[in-house]
Amino acid sequence: MTDYTVEVPDGRERGIRIACDEHGESAEFQPGYRSVAFHCEGCGVELEVDLHDLREWRDLGEIC
Repeated sequence: MTDYTVEVPDGRERGIRIACDEHGESAEFQPGYRSVAFHCEGCGVELEVDLHDLREWRDLGEIC
């Protein structure tokens, strides 16, 4: 199975960088995206990544 690297830089405005370690393909997604889909042509696989910042997490009851 191929390994993938997901990087989220430090800081408030954080984008996402995903890379296929075996084929060298990568994509960078700008800040503001919470869910991204990365497709590696070499693997023929699409990887979906959801970013959730636990520091910004609130109980759903607080929203009401």
